[in-house]
Amino acid sequence: MNNISLKNLSITVVVASLVSNFVFANNDVSKTLPEVVEETSYFSQLITDYDTDKSNSLSEKELVKNDKLSKIFNQLDLDGNKEINEKEFNQYLASLRKSLT
Repeated sequence: MNNISLKNLSITVVVASLVSNFVFANNDVSKTLPEVVEETSYFSQLITDYDTDKSNSLSEKELVKNDKLSKIFNQLDLDGNKEINEKEFNQYLASLRKSLT
């Protein structure tokens, strides 16, 4: 039986929840999306799982083991400095929510 690491499972759940929002794009998003109290909790978990240099940001190299985040890295890296920080991550999530309304 294949072992699934907790961090891969966590990332998969986060990405799946974001992607599932696209499925409901024609629905009233305010009714389908739960109120997000702490966006930073997702980013904090990513930092815990992937930030090997302890810079509180994520590089493309650090995310190489996560196919889903690697594919959208350039979309997350809003300032183009090849690092994703908490502000960029939260801005990306906010833009996803805005695009759904």
